[in-house]
Amino acid sequence: MRPYLSIIGFVLFALGVLSVVMSMVGLKLTILDPIYKMGIWTVVLQVILIFGGMIMLYVSRIDIDEE
Repeated sequence: MRPYLSIIGFVLFALGVLSVVMSMVGLKLTILDPIYKMGIWTVVLQVILIFGGMIMLYVSRIDIDEE
């Protein structure tokens, strides 16, 4: 389960960063086309993708028995 969580977190983070960088130069990812049609919510969802991916990566990498 933990490797899958790492992969999903990395994909979310990468999609978020790519969408922000590409939107700065006027390009769009076709996979995220529904998000681009939401107006101001586009930025909010991109930030959620970035931080959600980072949180998922962190949670998948910490040791649960460390406490």
